[in-house]
Amino acid sequence: MPPPSKPKANLPKQPLSGRLSDMDLRLLRVFREVVRAGGLAAAEVALNINRSTISVHLSDLETRLGMQLCLRSRGRADFKLTTEGEALYQAILELDGHLATFKSQVNAIQSQLTGKLRVILPDDVLAMPQLDLPATIARLRERAPQLQLDIRLAAPHELELEILAGRADVGINPLHSRRPGLSYQPLFSHQSLLYGAAGHPCTQGTDEEHITQQELAAPDHAVLSGAAHLYRLFPRKSIANHMAARLAMILSGKFIGFLPAYLADEYVKKGMLNPLYPERFSYQIQNAITCKSSDAGQPAVQLFTTALVLQDQPQGD
Repeated sequence: MPPPSKPKANLPKQPLSGRLSDMDLRLLRVFREVVRAGGLAAAEVALNINRSTISVHLSDLETRLGMQLCLRSRGRADFKLTTEGEALYQAILELDGHLATFKSQVNAIQSQLTGKLRVILPDDVLAMPQLDLPATIARLRERAPQLQLDIRLAAPHELELEILAGRADVGINPLHSRRPGLSYQPLFSHQSLLYGAAGHPCTQGTDEEHITQQELAAPDHAVLSGAAHLYRLFPRKSIANHMAARLAMILSGKFIGFLPAYLADEYVKKGMLNPLYPERFSYQIQNAITCKSSDAGQPAVQLFTTALVLQDQPQGD
């Protein structure tokens, strides 16, 4: 590992004059993200550029300003801001605050939001008793009649990925784990149970060991950490990533599988599904509003958060 770079001697000071160019802003953004990440390597993901390019941008900014901003090497531990670099980072944070205030003022002047809000939601969102999606949409439309809505449904494992990839602005998703770069606001939890169709052999008083030998309709992605141990009990699995597909496979009478209780209740009441050993095969899922951390303060994202209509449901139902 090469040693940290030595201070650059006699860099001519270059006071900023005129307006900041797009390149100036880009270099400042790169510097900000490197400081936030704690080093060049850790900033590669946030900036989506390689380490050598980040290093070039930092050198360009130092040359542009005529001062050394940081001591850096390939490792995170050896990254350190100079006094000038620390002062510049604080100035950038102040600039970010001024920009956020400016955006809010512009939105206030316009009196209503425009543009597009892309919302990603679970594919069984209409069945969630804790959330009134039609009322939420109505409230969004009333508060921002010129804001175009782009509402899409996805399987649980796709929700965060759509937001991270920039294809959605905000969503509601199961809180499996906290990914770097995302902001979470917990909403409500629900219970998932193991179900079998009324005609499935497992619904006729089968013991637990025999149940785990049945074929499970299950997702092919990592499941909630609190449920992983339950899924590992079933060696035979067929794939059903979307909730509707899983429900259909279970109703066929050829598979068993885990479903949210709110989704299965209607079929249980009709005698079409039965829970299997609910005291043994069950787990809780926490749902959360999710967006990129950098977008949490965006007016449209905040509007979605405040427009959510939540029903008065006991936790865990």
